[in-house]
Amino acid sequence: MTITRRLAAAIGVGALALLGAAAFAGPASADTTGGNAPAAPYTLTITKLQNPPGGGTPANGTAQTSALTPIPGVVFSVAPVNGVDLTTPAGWTTAAGLTVNGSGQVVGGGTTYTTGAATALPATGGSGITTYTTSTPAVYEVTETSAPAGTQLGAPFLVTLPLPQGGNWLTNVFVYPKNTVEGAPVKAVDDTGAYGLGASVTWRVTSTVPNQVAGNAFTQYSLTDPLDARLTPPAPATVTVSLASSTGTAIALTAADYTVSVSGQTVTVDFTASGLALLTAHPGAVVTATIPTVVGAVGSGTIQNVADQTISTQSGSTVTTPSNPVQDTWGDVSLHKVDPNGKALAGAQFQVFTSRADAQSLTNPVAVNGATTFTSDASGAVAIGGLKAQNDGVGPDLTYYLVETQAPAGYVIAPAFAQSSGGSAQTVAPGAGANPTVTVTDPQAPPIALPLTGSTGTTVFVVGGLALAALAAGAAVLVVRRRAREEGPAA
Repeated sequence: MTITRRLAAAIGVGALALLGAAAFAGPASADTTGGNAPAAPYTLTITKLQNPPGGGTPANGTAQTSALTPIPGVVFSVAPVNGVDLTTPAGWTTAAGLTVNGSGQVVGGGTTYTTGAATALPATGGSGITTYTTSTPAVYEVTETSAPAGTQLGAPFLVTLPLPQGGNWLTNVFVYPKNTVEGAPVKAVDDTGAYGLGASVTWRVTSTVPNQVAGNAFTQYSLTDPLDARLTPPAPATVTVSLASSTGTAIALTAADYTVSVSGQTVTVDFTASGLALLTAHPGAVVTATIPTVVGAVGSGTIQNVADQTISTQSGSTVTTPSNPVQDTWGDVSLHKVDPNGKALAGAQFQVFTSRADAQSLTNPVAVNGATTFTSDASGAVAIGGLKAQNDGVGPDLTYYLVETQAPAGYVIAPAFAQSSGGSAQTVAPGAGANPTVTVTDPQAPPIALPLTGSTGTTVFVVGGLALAALAAGAAVLVVRRRAREEGPAA
């Protein structure tokens, strides 16, 4: 193998294969004896691009046009490799055997080479381009030092300036390293059917598997969800994980391909070695983790949730990307039960419904921590703490229908809260204490009918009394006369 071809093999694998630019070989006629290299200056133009599903096309150091998406904001540094003199044939022979190991060290022939002072290049611009110019022919290690959030760092690579190519020398060398851009995970909440505290709310995290450069497989793929303290975390067995193609076709995922752990409030899904291999083989596939929770408190009324996606690769790059924030909103309702004089009434009972029809039929009452009936205390207070304020944390505040199902003894149900009318409509805004207390006044029960006194009733009693007195007097006269007849005339 000629020196030029050995150089192509070493640098092409070490640099351009990772860059989607593997065709780096120059013909044997390219003179690398050192003295015939072209004069300086030498320029390296780096164009940073997103890694396409197919891995890109080979490059040869010449300028190319590309339809791939550029990545701005990537920072590189360039450092000469010490101990390799490209002004001599021996230097080119050494260069042909150099590679960059997994630790970013330049190695070759059993030797580890140091590098000189690194030059930090300007961040790539809107076209993904940054440049480096030098007057010193050398082997240079190009290291990607930082990239925008969600972009994996590329592996370091080697390049010679100048570069033998096509029987000629390139003093202006163009390279097109590709980076995998990791899309942010997408977070969603589903609180369908959850209306009172103690109900289940499901959080869903979806992550699209990024395409990897050949030879740069995943070494970590994790989804982490730090739950709000007002949420009761799930048991690991209740968390479900699925994998599907970009078109929605299910991809077999076994329990051995991932683990689920719950530590405190944090739920973590970690892919195992078999799962990582499966993800690497299915770029563009969608991972979905579904996490059920129980809402335990209202607090500020807004329960936010953001998940994190962490991906590491064989190149040593680790990128953590947060999801979009989502929220679930909760409020409460407070009633004050009084009589017409404002006196507090205990013992009034209420139920809450999500529709007027349910309120009129007293069906499907809302449960708050298992309770469906709410009773006024000695101060007349009725606390209905914990009603969902919005569907999935967005949109208009929800309206509930409150029915008084039982009035305190001696009182009747307030007409506005009667079952027959479908109860009183109350809109719930997010936040504990965010909704004003509603006063509910129960009228007194009407008295029963009592007998009348005076007027005709009095006359009846008087006449009856006189009649009885007359009968008594008549009876006394009869007794006296009978006794006189029995005794005869006086002597």
